[in-house]
Amino acid sequence: MEIKELVHQIHSSGYEFVLAITGGGTGAIGELLRYGGGSATLLEAIVPYSQQALDAFTCRKPEKYTSTRTARAMAMAAFQKAILLQSSGQRGLEHLLGIGATCTLATTVERKERQHELHVAVQSLQKTTSYSISFLEKRDREHEETIVARSIINMIAASCDLDVVITDGIGLSSQERPQIRQMEASEAISRLLHADDATNITPGCVRIGEQKIGLPHSHRIIFSGSFDPCHKSHVEMARIASSKYGLPVDFEISLINVDKPPIDYISLEDRIASIKACYDPDLMGDIFVTNTPLFVEKATLFPDSTFIVGADTVKRLFDPSYYRPQDNLYSLLEHFREKAVDFLVFTRKGTKIEIPEKAKPIMTIVPEDEYSDDGISSTLIRKLQQNG
Repeated sequence: MEIKELVHQIHSSGYEFVLAITGGGTGAIGELLRYGGGSATLLEAIVPYSQQALDAFTCRKPEKYTSTRTARAMAMAAFQKAILLQSSGQRGLEHLLGIGATCTLATTVERKERQHELHVAVQSLQKTTSYSISFLEKRDREHEETIVARSIINMIAASCDLDVVITDGIGLSSQERPQIRQMEASEAISRLLHADDATNITPGCVRIGEQKIGLPHSHRIIFSGSFDPCHKSHVEMARIASSKYGLPVDFEISLINVDKPPIDYISLEDRIASIKACYDPDLMGDIFVTNTPLFVEKATLFPDSTFIVGADTVKRLFDPSYYRPQDNLYSLLEHFREKAVDFLVFTRKGTKIEIPEKAKPIMTIVPEDEYSDDGISSTLIRKLQQNG
């Protein structure tokens, strides 16, 4: 299909989107506006070209700027912006898209080991889709720009439910085969993404597997974390907690973050899979996905619970920048007491934990002779996986 016709169909699809592009491919923005009708769909086009601009847009410093993870983070940030900019709030969120694209293309001075690649991601309320391609053929910058721009247009068209083959008209060689991955969320999970506005969130959760909303009010041991991925130190912490209290440990991942865009559905699936891969039925219980980034909200969702926390989490727990606007230390501790919530704290060697005196009655610190952090972390594991 000619790109002009495809763009006209995009503008007639009924979708609206925010598009964020870095590293190349900005020709896609020109194509979307070249033939008229762009105001029907394109809410905003953003080019966070410098590393600082991209960090600010995604509210994080990525481990690798050209990667599918970064594209998905850009898409989720773009989706959040689309919610704010949509032309009519009466239509719901099903017609909104966030598109992120990051790539490394040819330059005038080439490093021998430099890989030319493109990563595009699309985020909607229902699904996350990623598209990645490594360019194996030798091309100049202009040629690669054309391929990337058309790839982005095709991804947008496919996400607008148009009948288009994503690789159609791009000009790839037979050896250049895109990797496409898509994860569709259950209705219960997608409701968590925007159950309410961010300043007045209604706590909610989904039990993975059964996908039931709501919890029985019996005492629980809750291990809240990002688990990106879950690893042996997490399992060891769960083992110690389970032995101490004689209860299984439930794992909880919040889809919503305090200072970053929400977790996309592909990332969420990978994190859940990493927990399942480490699963020990003798000490691990349920897996929950929630929309509660703050422990004051988790306490409402999981009353009568002991939360497992590490040294970094404890620092955030009593950091006023992580309080709700209406909270202070006194109201926070009062809320925890009302909800019968306490904390089991795992320290890291060489890290000093400062706990407010008033909070000490609800904090139990695991001695270093019971648990010694071996330095492994999810960040280190991700870096090893990338280098491997």
